[in-house]
Amino acid sequence: MAFRRNAAQQLSLTDEFNRLSPRTKRIVENSFAKDFADMIFPAINEERFAVLYSKNPATRSNTPVNFIVGAMMLKTMTGQSDDEMLEAICCDVRYKYALHTTSY
Repeated sequence: MAFRRNAAQQLSLTDEFNRLSPRTKRIVENSFAKDFADMIFPAINEERFAVLYSKNPATRSNTPVNFIVGAMMLKTMTGQSDDEMLEAICCDVRYKYALHTTSY
């Protein structure tokens, strides 16, 4: 896998978050997700992990490092198992918002 920085740091116009009800948006923005998305997620330095990946640009690109590290941090903070964390990332908009994956 080749290293590639995660350039998706902003919500897009077609983002799932923009289609949520005002009440749901307020719930997400008043939860842990807002602070995590604004302060912690952007501070994860992906370049430190570049040495773990191939320098060959013809290989498949990596899963964004800040997503992996952020998910591991959330898992540790909440005391969840791997399966619970995967379920939360797939189904809970707060986790998607915190990890900047609402547009995926």
